Amino acid sequence: MIAIASLLWAFAGFAALAAAMDRHEQQLGAVALAPAQRYGWQAGGAALLLVSLLCCLQRWNASVGFASWLGLLTLAAVAWGLVLTYAPERARALALGAAVLGLIASVLAN
Repeated sequence: MIAIASLLWAFAGFAALAAAMDRHEQQLGAVALAPAQRYGWQAGGAALLLVSLLCCLQRWNASVGFASWLGLLTLAAVAWGLVLTYAPERARALALGAAVLGLIASVLAN
């Protein structure tokens, strides 16, 4: 269950990082962000990726935790790329849903 939580947190983290990029503003239906807002989205995305790492390190030792985290990051990045390619209108809802489900999965895993 913790791997699912980590995957969902990573997906939401990549979504937040994409929201801070000029390139994805139009895909996500966002308005132009001020620099302070961009830094907030970047910090939020980094924090979500860190939470994803901490979930893996909680479940496994350091070497297995980092290796599994990198694998889960790959899956989350591919999934986010597919969402932005084929369903950009649903991207915001999917990112929010992933964050909520990641929280629920983290609670259930403990």
